[in-house]
Amino acid sequence: MAALPNDLNPVPPLTPPLELRPPVDTDAMMQFAFRVVGDLGAAISGPLLYIGDRMGLFKALADGKRRTSAQLAAEMGLQERYVREWGAAMVAADYLAYDPATGEYWMAPERAMVLAQEDSPVFCGGMMQMIPDHYAVLPQVARAFREGGGVGYAEYGPDTLEGTERLFRPGYLNYLAQEWIPAMPEVERRLKAGGTVADVGCGRGQALAALARAFPASQFWGFDNFAPNMAYAKQMARREQLNERLHFEERPSDALPQSRDFDLIMTCDSLHDMASPEACARSIAGALAPGGTWFCIEPRLSDRLEENINPVGRLFYAVSTLQCMPCSLATGGAGYGAGMGAGNVRRAAAAAGLSSFTKLPIEHPFNQFFAIRA
Repeated sequence: MAALPNDLNPVPPLTPPLELRPPVDTDAMMQFAFRVVGDLGAAISGPLLYIGDRMGLFKALADGKRRTSAQLAAEMGLQERYVREWGAAMVAADYLAYDPATGEYWMAPERAMVLAQEDSPVFCGGMMQMIPDHYAVLPQVARAFREGGGVGYAEYGPDTLEGTERLFRPGYLNYLAQEWIPAMPEVERRLKAGGTVADVGCGRGQALAALARAFPASQFWGFDNFAPNMAYAKQMARREQLNERLHFEERPSDALPQSRDFDLIMTCDSLHDMASPEACARSIAGALAPGGTWFCIEPRLSDRLEENINPVGRLFYAVSTLQCMPCSLATGGAGYGAGMGAGNVRRAAAAAGLSSFTKLPIEHPFNQFFAIRA
């Protein structure tokens, strides 16, 4: 077996002699072993989900028609033996249905909404696309475990950029203008009348594009310190014929225009990634118009670990260890991670002089929402 990269070579642990170890509950041990086997099966299936998403296999099966591996391979121009083994893994994982009498695979419509429908509110393809990049940065993350520091955003590849866009876009398309903005009636009124909106850490601009389509009287500005995101967002605005009202500028989160004329400033799942959420909050305070609102979206996690022992917490802590926290620490930042929680958001806002803090009554499985004002 090939040697592991130096950063991943483990230090042999000091194992106590057998007679000094605590007694073991054999049933509990076996239950836990099978749980770990299940987790390892899920982890090693990650690349197969990537293949199913990026090679279009999930989309091909989304019509619900039954196909053998040979039929699917011929339709997609792929090698049957690989398609058959991939299909077996997806059947074993209960992602696809299978008829042993005919050897046909198919996908239920409910699962197509999760695996193949890009505009579905429960589409997960974006996260699937990010998996290889998270595996690829393991040596850098392991080095940071030993030496400190982090992994800069530029170290993550195109799959992270596009995957992040695809991950959050369904929420913006289905909920942002329809439910989230209406939860703040004064904000909605301003945008209908013709307001000014900024998105800080806007990524590739999908949140602003959704709002620009919904509120044609308003002007929109996206700020992000990662140049490739800004180049893509500008092209997107031109392609969508929104560029007269939708503008993008490369700018760090702590250096917003101190113009006091923005009716709405958003941070959409980005505050915890920043080098200094506190500095961002101060910059937002100086950019907001009188009576303006900071709309902050963050992962649905508490800043107390014991309140996050659930599947959502498991996913977000894992992503945070591999991306959110290292990206912040790479710039000498606070490294809050995805578990920043309402308490830390409130503290950052208060330190910036923004004392009106409301957790909005929006039900969402993965996010929590705050309206913050001076």
